[in-house]
Amino acid sequence: MGVDEVAVEADDPALDDVGDRLLSIVCTRLNTSCTLDDNFFALGGGSLDALEVLARIREEFGVRIRLREFFKAETLRDLRDRMGSTA
Repeated sequence: MGVDEVAVEADDPALDDVGDRLLSIVCTRLNTSCTLDDNFFALGGGSLDALEVLARIREEFGVRIRLREFFKAETLRDLRDRMGSTA
């Protein structure tokens, strides 16, 4: 990702809102602080936690993400990007 792309993302309030809400879901589930650059599993999340987070994402955003896609996301930012700005 180039520098210009990062600037565009940082300026997009919709993506910031989605990211903030996603962080809230993950931090609450894992009972820890986190950033979009953290890896869910490195934070201590497991498969059951992932299922709960996916259920909360579906509930809050109306977006269905497959478990396989969740596992492919290197960071929470990747997960947010997979969600898109549909929320």
